[in-house]
Amino acid sequence: MHWTDFLVIIASGSFGGLLSSLYIHDGSLILPKIIELELSDGSRRKNYHIGFLSDIILGAGAGLISVLPIGLEFPKYIYVAIIAGFGGGSFIAKQAKLTAEEKVSSQDKLPTIIASSVPDSDDPEEVTFELAISDRKGEKQT
Repeated sequence: MHWTDFLVIIASGSFGGLLSSLYIHDGSLILPKIIELELSDGSRRKNYHIGFLSDIILGAGAGLISVLPIGLEFPKYIYVAIIAGFGGGSFIAKQAKLTAEEKVSSQDKLPTIIASSVPDSDDPEEVTFELAISDRKGEKQT
C-alpha cells in the first residue's frame, strides 16, 4: 500500500465517524467546548469536551483497524472504512459501557472475608485463626 492509500482510508473512516455523529445526535453536531466542573472540595476544574471530533477520530481509527488486516484494494477499502467509521464509535462506546457495568456487577458478587484470632488455651504462644466467608447478603458460607 502506498501512503496515499492510508490517507484515503483515514479520510473515509473519518467521514463514517462524522455520519455516525450526525445520526446519533439527530442531525446536529456537538461542537467542542470547555466545561467548568465543581469538585466535591469546592474547587473548580476545566474539562475539555471535543464533541463531534471524537467521533471523527474514532471513525478514522476504526477505518484503519478494519481495512489494514484484510489488505483490500482501491476502491473497496473506501467502502469498508466508511462502514467501520460509522459503527466504530458506537461499538467502542458500547464496549466501554458494558465493561463498566460488568466491573460494577462483579464487585457486588465478591464475598466478604472476616478473620479473627482466638488464643489457644493449651499453648499460650499458639494462636488459631477462624475464617468466615459471607456473601453480600451477610449469609455465612464455609
